[in-house]
Amino acid sequence: MYEKSTNREYIDDEKIWDESPPPPYESDLFGQIKEAKESSEGSLDFCKRVVQLFAGTIGCTVVLSLLMALPMAMVIMGAKYKDECPVEPFIPIYLIVGGSFGMLKTIIVLCQRARSHDDSDLDIDEDQSMSSKFIDGVLNLFLFTWFIAGNIWVYSKYKPNPRPPPGDELNYCNPTLYMFAFWVITASYILMGAICFCICCLGVCASCTAFFVTVKD
Repeated sequence: MYEKSTNREYIDDEKIWDESPPPPYESDLFGQIKEAKESSEGSLDFCKRVVQLFAGTIGCTVVLSLLMALPMAMVIMGAKYKDECPVEPFIPIYLIVGGSFGMLKTIIVLCQRARSHDDSDLDIDEDQSMSSKFIDGVLNLFLFTWFIAGNIWVYSKYKPNPRPPPGDELNYCNPTLYMFAFWVITASYILMGAICFCICCLGVCASCTAFFVTVKD
């Protein structure tokens, strides 16, 4: 009788162990990379999915929040030295307008990320989604055009006079204002290069990870 009771407990324990559901691999980063590898149509599509995967992490949201400081500084610097660059009056205007729309773009991105993680907004109609994409596209086009214009205004006046020379009172620009605008644009190119490098590294790492996960399974 004792032996039957022991066997029954062993069978019950084994049954409970077998019926427990395995942890879903979708919640694991490596599992998501594997799923992206299986559903992607090619290497380029796979890299795009991996970038979107990493962009959806909390760390990316924190970085976006910290980047809000740059457009705020652009607005402050442009407003503070608005009348101190007569050699190119559009330089402070470039900082004010670019910083304002940069803050708007960052706020929109943060709101979109918050809405994408909200289960209550899963039933957003297609018209609203299309209108959001249209507004986002117009904003991106304006920011790109304004950035190109800023390149012309800033780089064409490289190393302006820090003080008005005798007989030419308009041929100068505040050095603090100019160097700030110069390094904002230059740092943008450095950042774009770093992002391209990181995307390439992520693509290589994701491909290796997906390969090892597939081999392991």
